[in-house]
Amino acid sequence: MMWALAIIAAIIAMLAVAGVVKDAIDLHRAIKARAERDREWRVHELRVIADHEARHHTETEGQ
Repeated sequence: MMWALAIIAAIIAMLAVAGVVKDAIDLHRAIKARAERDREWRVHELRVIADHEARHHTETEGQ
């Protein structure tokens, strides 16, 4: 009977470890996805700023 409880406890422990590993992997993927979105947003911001500066430069040249 004790061996059955030991097996059940070991299975529960393995499932707990598997859950922690899965959570860590999911967190890592979420962090990578957030970094990629941040990079894309920064590229967009820089493009908008560059367009604005180019427009401003063109307008001041024409005057």
